[in-house]
Amino acid sequence: MSEQSDNPRRESYGGRRQRGDGQTQQGTLVLSDEDAYVGDTIVIQGRNLPANESFDLRWKSVDGEWGVLRAHEIVGPQYRPRTDTITTLETDDSGAFDWEFSIPEDYGGDHTIELVDDSDSRIADAEIEVIPHFELLNDTAELGDFFTIRGYGIGPDIMVNNYPVVWDNGYVGFMTGVQNRGTATAEIRAAGPPGKHVLQVWRSHLGIPFLQNNTQSPYGKVSDGRKRTWTVEVTEPETPPETAWIDDLFQESPIDIHYPDLDQNTGATLDITPECGQAGTNAIITGADFPPHTDVDLIWYRHEGHEPQGKKQPPDHTIWAEPVPDLLPTVRTDSDGSFQHEFEIPKAVGSTRPITAAVDGQEVAVTGFMMQPSIEKFEPTSGPVGTEIEIELTGVGWTNYETTPMFVYDNDMLGYSCSLSGPNRDKLRTVLRASGEPGHHFIDVYPAIFTAEEDDPDYQLMPHLSYLDNHPVRPLPAAHFSFEITE
Repeated sequence: MSEQSDNPRRESYGGRRQRGDGQTQQGTLVLSDEDAYVGDTIVIQGRNLPANESFDLRWKSVDGEWGVLRAHEIVGPQYRPRTDTITTLETDDSGAFDWEFSIPEDYGGDHTIELVDDSDSRIADAEIEVIPHFELLNDTAELGDFFTIRGYGIGPDIMVNNYPVVWDNGYVGFMTGVQNRGTATAEIRAAGPPGKHVLQVWRSHLGIPFLQNNTQSPYGKVSDGRKRTWTVEVTEPETPPETAWIDDLFQESPIDIHYPDLDQNTGATLDITPECGQAGTNAIITGADFPPHTDVDLIWYRHEGHEPQGKKQPPDHTIWAEPVPDLLPTVRTDSDGSFQHEFEIPKAVGSTRPITAAVDGQEVAVTGFMMQPSIEKFEPTSGPVGTEIEIELTGVGWTNYETTPMFVYDNDMLGYSCSLSGPNRDKLRTVLRASGEPGHHFIDVYPAIFTAEEDDPDYQLMPHLSYLDNHPVRPLPAAHFSFEITE
């Protein structure tokens, strides 16, 4: 399927004319350019306007986010109109003004710039097209480090909102600008052997490169001809690449929509400190306003079930919160009806882990802990070609935006895993085979979207390279590994 354009370029206009909403254009607004990139400076000229009067200059755009149901089911990108005031300016004695304007970080496509008087009536307007483009922030990197690509003006149109990234003609993953007003960042491994390599950005609403982007696409070249292919250099590292790590974790709170319903609301409360972390974190549960001198059962929950991709889920879905018996103890309140209990966060499926408190078999209070991913096993770290590499992660969540981490080997997509598959689901386990020439090779595990109700463009089951600033619901970390193939 070729790319299609249902939003052809519109020319800017000015002059006095009748608008479709009944308002009459009372002046002329002229732009120095019909199109521009984020960061470009254009000149806005107003003419034939009332003299010595003040007007607001406005920029019309959209705000974008992922449509999400129950903080779990991804609907797809959603956009709503947005208007920003650029400045307030005054015309001269002849009813004119000239104003320099720097194109802000915003989505690509057509934007209206309008002039509005003090009664909020539109006096004149013009349009400019913001063209998506990409920058490479570094063209050299030590083996095992990263090259950083930043995209500007991405989306919201489906044809300019999904940009596949390719390393040495192998598909790495995609970038999108659904959130963050069309700006997205991706870090691509400096994979060996040391020397020259080719990094490319393509475009396709199907999530994989459309190879006629720059030859036969009716939508024009990627970035309208600005650079989107780079020859980069991987250099020998001063020290061996790091063996295994998780990206820096965020401070975040559990999502209460994922809590089970209580049997009674008695006014008793539960709190946990900290609210997030990895398995092994020391946490303190505090209870208050319970009956005094009473036994309270603390109950840890995990999520169970399975959601096959592409099958419509029943109203109650196929994933549910299930209590885990005997993992947490029974505690006793003091004379004030309070208690504290310190414990170590166990290995578990990630995302929100509900914890309830029950009195006489009735759950009366709830809190939660946001379980974050960690690396449990990566071994061996070296060996000959064909070596079995065992990887275990814990804390990988059950929700559709985190349940299927994607494995990439030397910047080439390998496949996916699932946090809800098979026995012993408190950890995600896979075995890969070492391949390639002697030296260091790299495995990166990126977040992905398991399934989305709207699949045009297609974001599903592909490594999401702009995961830190454009992933649904929560920014998720990636996991990174280095394996050395010996002679």
